[in-house]
Amino acid sequence: MNKMLSSDTVNLMSAWQEFIVNGELDIGQVRTEIMESWQRCYQAGVDPYDGTSHKILERNELEDLLEQHRELIEVARPFMIKLYEFVRGSGFIVLLADQRGYIMETMGDYDILENAYKVNLNKGYGWMEEEVGTNGIGTALVLGRPCQVSGQEHYCQMIHYWTCSAAPIVDEGGQVVGALQMSGPSQRVHLHTLGMVVAAVEAISDRMRINKQNQRLTVLNNSLSDIFHTMSDGAVLVDMNGNINQINPVAERMLGKELVGKNIQGVFGHSEKIAAALTDAKAFYDVELMADTGQGCPHCLVTAKPIKDSEGRSSGAVIFFNPIKNVKKLANRFSGAEATFYFRDIIGESRSLLEAIRLASQAASTVSNVLITGESGTGKELFAQAIHNQSYRRKGPFVALNCAALPRELIASELFGYVEGAFTGASRGGRPGKFELAAGGTLFLDEIGDMPLDQQATLLRVLQEKKIIRVGGDKVIPVDVRIICATHKNLQEEVKKGNFREDLYYRLNVILVSVPPLREREGDIKLLFRYLLGKISRKLNIRIDYVQPELFVCLESYKWPGNVRELENVVEKMVNKANGPAIYIEHLPREIAMAEFDHAASDSFIADSRETTDHRKEAMTDLLAERQAIIDSLIRHKGNISQVARELKLSRNTVYRKIHFYKIAREQFFE
Repeated sequence: MNKMLSSDTVNLMSAWQEFIVNGELDIGQVRTEIMESWQRCYQAGVDPYDGTSHKILERNELEDLLEQHRELIEVARPFMIKLYEFVRGSGFIVLLADQRGYIMETMGDYDILENAYKVNLNKGYGWMEEEVGTNGIGTALVLGRPCQVSGQEHYCQMIHYWTCSAAPIVDEGGQVVGALQMSGPSQRVHLHTLGMVVAAVEAISDRMRINKQNQRLTVLNNSLSDIFHTMSDGAVLVDMNGNINQINPVAERMLGKELVGKNIQGVFGHSEKIAAALTDAKAFYDVELMADTGQGCPHCLVTAKPIKDSEGRSSGAVIFFNPIKNVKKLANRFSGAEATFYFRDIIGESRSLLEAIRLASQAASTVSNVLITGESGTGKELFAQAIHNQSYRRKGPFVALNCAALPRELIASELFGYVEGAFTGASRGGRPGKFELAAGGTLFLDEIGDMPLDQQATLLRVLQEKKIIRVGGDKVIPVDVRIICATHKNLQEEVKKGNFREDLYYRLNVILVSVPPLREREGDIKLLFRYLLGKISRKLNIRIDYVQPELFVCLESYKWPGNVRELENVVEKMVNKANGPAIYIEHLPREIAMAEFDHAASDSFIADSRETTDHRKEAMTDLLAERQAIIDSLIRHKGNISQVARELKLSRNTVYRKIHFYKIAREQFFE
């Protein structure tokens, strides 16, 4: 038996060496699933001479992972302990990983764990195939079924002395949520090891299913009374006729205690939504209705959940509601009404930009209205968001409205909202406007210079009185909003032309912040280019390692009529056109590439540019030349190491070492 095993080991080792050198094997030399795994590892560029996981979670990421899978870990731990007790002293360890392959728990003898830690078979490290090659956890997760990997079946040499038996763990929905593995010395491989792991995994899955069922039963058995006394929303329980049977403390404070016994339709007026919830068991969510109780809180955000009997028929409903401020919070959350930029996000060091930042930062500490001027594309809204985020209103909403993007007849309804039936097409229940949505925060009116004169008068009155009336309504609603406006126009000239009200201009222009155009920001173009290049290359997953220095001469010679927005557009075009790993002048749009050649000294510039380039090329070291040769070969052969080695007349191992030495990301060259 030992002699046969030794022969099998020799044959497997020979097959492994042949595959690592040539990337090919004859059918039958190794098991099919192992052969397919080797091919995946080969294509993924896994270093066959490594076998140590270098993919580790940060401390906070590991803590999040353990918290996220806390239930799985707690369920699996007793079964892991039983497995460990069964193999204690035999050189085996037991491991639990998440669905991606990150180890979450380990158990085993101290000396065995110490050996495992040498290859980072440890908590927080990733053992997926593309990281450490063929292995129990990684391969079982790829296959979606139990598997055993022993000795030289591992793709990486450093773990050839291990045997790994692993099986994926699935939840009640059939989704893989983790993997369990037993690992030990390769000479102690046995099929019963895999059977033990599979049995433990089945027991873990069964226990998880039982826990889920118990959790659902617990939820179903919670009484409505418990819900009423713990929830933050107002809630009432009504029967199938709409009569209120129970009311929770929050609803009592909002609508009054005397609601019990009344009909819900009398509270909110006749509502087709509530009627459908009672008669047809149709739920609805977050509908704005008017409450008529004499207790205040006229506007409510209402949700109804029908209560069904055993035959699915409606026997009443639970009605949840909140004040109108929740409508505003909901609308702001889904419309992105929040400021995401800070002063630290404004890239540049030019004197003109720093002066604008200084003025804007001062404005953030006041409650006065702010007017931001600047050409299109200079980043006026970025400044507005930064002011908001540094002000005492930063916890409130940041609501933006582009006055130039709306038809004249819609500006009033967008700013001030409207009541139901205010005009054809108006939403049921009406809708709050930007002033209401921005309550407690900042309202940013972009392109204020394009607001029609009649709406300017209404806006001026709102700014003076701090109150609005919805279109078609008569209720006065107080608003607490800070105003920041922006425009690319010269409002003083617009006042002279009669296009902008002088009194509104002085009301808005309390603090003036002028954002300089890009062409006047000396030295900032290069900084912005580098920043945008990094951001866009990451977004497009295209790595750029080199930018031709002469390219910046062209960028700084161009006038940038579209400012930073145009620069960002140009950078994205260049990254797409170059498609990595280097960007040259030829990737610039023609009008920018030729910007420097528009004056009489173009010939002199070309000579100087070529002289600089020649000097740079002469200074390149042999190491850089060799690195580039390897990169070029990888590009030509789409990352195939065997073909690169043949072209460069090097061994595959030498190519691997040089790739590591030069820190070349080989994955980007795969087809």
